[in-house]
Amino acid sequence: MSGIEIIGDLGYLLLFSAAIGIIAYVLRQPLVLGFLVAGILIGPFGPFHLIKDTSILTNFSDIAIVLLLFGVGLTFPVSQLKNIGKLGAVIAIIEVMAMLGIGFGVGLAFGWSTIDAMFLGAAISISSTAIIVKILEEMNVIEEPSSLLLIGVLVIEDLIAAVLISTLHSSVLSGAFSFDQMFWEIAKIGMFIGGTVAAGCLVMPRIFSLLSNIPRYEFTILVALGLAFGLSFLSHELGFSAATGAFLAGVILAGSKFSEDITNLITPIREVFTAIFFVTIGALMDINIIAQYWLPILIITLVTIVGKTASVYLGVRLFQLGPTNAMGLGLSMAQLGEFSFIVLMVGQDLGATSSFLFPIVGMCVVLTTVLAPFLIKKGTKMLVAY
Repeated sequence: MSGIEIIGDLGYLLLFSAAIGIIAYVLRQPLVLGFLVAGILIGPFGPFHLIKDTSILTNFSDIAIVLLLFGVGLTFPVSQLKNIGKLGAVIAIIEVMAMLGIGFGVGLAFGWSTIDAMFLGAAISISSTAIIVKILEEMNVIEEPSSLLLIGVLVIEDLIAAVLISTLHSSVLSGAFSFDQMFWEIAKIGMFIGGTVAAGCLVMPRIFSLLSNIPRYEFTILVALGLAFGLSFLSHELGFSAATGAFLAGVILAGSKFSEDITNLITPIREVFTAIFFVTIGALMDINIIAQYWLPILIITLVTIVGKTASVYLGVRLFQLGPTNAMGLGLSMAQLGEFSFIVLMVGQDLGATSSFLFPIVGMCVVLTTVLAPFLIKKGTKMLVAY
């Protein structure tokens, strides 16, 4: 795709996003839903067929995830990360393990191969950090204690996702499940988080202290975004989620006096890329697939919502936080997102999964994303006692 074609696609995308977003706002619907509809309308499978190649949009979506998680990290100081560590880890582990088993069982029940069933379980095991964070921001509850717990669980899930991807990759190549590979990935994640936070909290405050003597905001934003994208790239190169590195970059700066200024500076550009992220999800929706695979799409979507709600409920109840809070957190995490696409791409690149798996799970991602604003709104209303 040439540069001028990319510019044209971005023009269509931004104008349609604004138009449908305004309609959603007037109708008092979540903006996320408006952006998804805009993507469906202008995507390669939609009625207007304005964007024919979604590959470039996927690259922009990666940038959106980095900016979104960096912004979340800026409101999430190290002390807060420690506070939710044990609770968040237990909830995340219970949910992921439950969904891995449920997804694997559903795949086998459909008569799919063992590999397809394994990748289905992995694809539906992790909730979308980007989607949930965006909806919480729209609702102006991003800094509520319950929202911080929810984000903490999501970040831990992103770390578990890195272990899952590496384990699946090595299992397919070797033809056998490897515990050694899994434990090595867990050790790498621990060293990466500990080393990054320790070094960052030691060095970055001094750098920004020096920058404060220069009366130009450009240097502050350049260094902050450089840290976010640099750690995201390092995280990706080590085999983890890029979102993990972005979040850690925000955590490093969260305790500094510059965090509020940085947040205000990155917000406009972050909102643009976030809109592109949701439009891209909508653009991937092929209506024809629903008619061909409607039964597995329906079953997997329902299993995802019920399974995630129930498993998170169980994890929260272990800490005696009350059934209302447990159900609220469960509903808030009952959707899929960017991780599902990443897992399925790994399976496709290895030639291990069947061709039907990607469109089926992709449609489940779209459907759960459409339902997410309503489920999260219902869930957060149940968290007043937290």
